[in-house]
Amino acid sequence: MNIWIAAAFLTLPGCAPDGPALEQEFTESSSVCFTVRGEVEHRFDPLDWQAVYSPSKCEFTVCNDNMSDFYTLRCSALPRQEGDEVKCDVTWTTYSDIKKKSGIRFKVTRADSATGVLWMWSSSELIGAAVIAVE
Repeated sequence: MNIWIAAAFLTLPGCAPDGPALEQEFTESSSVCFTVRGEVEHRFDPLDWQAVYSPSKCEFTVCNDNMSDFYTLRCSALPRQEGDEVKCDVTWTTYSDIKKKSGIRFKVTRADSATGVLWMWSSSELIGAAVIAVE
């Protein structure tokens, strides 16, 4: 009986984080990561991950050293500062698959000029992608 009550509370509106709350949580994060609906799919670790930036291709890739885990954004233009909006094709790995989404609109919600990190958020897909834009 208690299990049913708990399940009912979890399905009530307001119990799960909404888009603006997920965006705020992602934007305020100090880590370079890739999130889908609030779940961290990948987190950059400078010991065994790399960040690749290709301005000529408008492309960002964050991957582990053997490329088994990664996320890539190929953008319509280079985002540079907070407020910039671009469309991107996104590819990322999961524990068992490679996912792809095309033409997703991202907005730069935060930019750190000292490190080159851009926090990019898609409100339609609830995807957050922090990328590193250092040449």
